[in-house]
Amino acid sequence: MSEEILTCRDLAVGYENGRGCNGISFTVHDGDYICVVGQEGCGKSALMGAIMGIEKPQAGTIEYKNGLTTRQIGCLPQNAVIQTSSTVWEIVMQGCLQRTRHIFVGKKEKELAQKTLERLGIASLARRKFTELSGGGHRRVLLARALCAAQRFLILDEPAYGLDVMGRLELHRQIAAINREDGLAVMVIGTDGMTDATHVLHLGDSQIFFGTKDAYAGSVAGQLYAAGRIL
Repeated sequence: MSEEILTCRDLAVGYENGRGCNGISFTVHDGDYICVVGQEGCGKSALMGAIMGIEKPQAGTIEYKNGLTTRQIGCLPQNAVIQTSSTVWEIVMQGCLQRTRHIFVGKKEKELAQKTLERLGIASLARRKFTELSGGGHRRVLLARALCAAQRFLILDEPAYGLDVMGRLELHRQIAAINREDGLAVMVIGTDGMTDATHVLHLGDSQIFFGTKDAYAGSVAGQLYAAGRIL
């Protein structure tokens, strides 16, 4: 049986403009694939920041269990800030640095970076400047960085943002393979994650739901989602 690695209880997250969500409770186990859906401004990205320890929740608790720490969580924000002079290799190595408490990375981390670049089909881009790449290249490089940092949990905020249909399908195929083959818990913010999800976290002003995808389909929140409404 998979281990529970994170529990959120009665969490409240939000933004300076007052938008957000409260009463959020859910658990994450090794190997889960959680899709987070919700209306604009409901606090989906703020939830990621709280889990990462970057933002303090307005209320509630976050418990890291069975050895999980924020250093073991890889994340891909929707709008990542990247230095214009950075190469693909330098960006991916940032993820490796998160795994170690040392200032420099060793042979093991370099091998991980190379393997991850090869896995995502971007090893040939290692010495290219990040700014020279297409939108699809950008997202794969940032996914590689997050994957190098992730030891048990990977959080991705709209990972296919800005990609065309085929690009979105391919990126989500790779994310599903990572979840399935590595046993990493994955949380994807955005409706594109629904296809491969085992669980759904639905955030809204009037409806909050967490459970299996099958249970979500039969819930009020799930029926509203299917009808094109998230409340």
